[in-house]
Amino acid sequence: MRTTSGAAMGGMMFHPSLDMYETADSLVVKLELSGVRPDRINIELSADDHVLTIAGERIEGVEDHRDRLRCYHLEIYYGQFVREIALPGNLRLDREQIQASYRDGFLLVTLPKLPGEPIEKRTIPVTSE
Repeated sequence: MRTTSGAAMGGMMFHPSLDMYETADSLVVKLELSGVRPDRINIELSADDHVLTIAGERIEGVEDHRDRLRCYHLEIYYGQFVREIALPGNLRLDREQIQASYRDGFLLVTLPKLPGEPIEKRTIPVTSE
């Protein structure tokens, strides 16, 4: 199997596009991952619920390029990718109910919100002794 690394493609890396939006009950992250098999995707949420990391690999099989004599245009990147997505800090997420699905080349990660008020910034007064 051939993978095209960033070095081979002039420093370009496979960097899947994403959308992130909030609904009434969830935060949704949608990645464009056409050609990536679901078993090649790893999803992690940081301990503080602030960073969602999605990593994986898109592989081009040997049979896909075995008979090529010349390449005139190559825009499809293969190889490993990692996206570290900063999540809005004011949301309280239900870590136990997070779901991910893959369909039609898109990965959809749904992070349900916990009921209650969003977390707000708190100012801590400083006192002198």
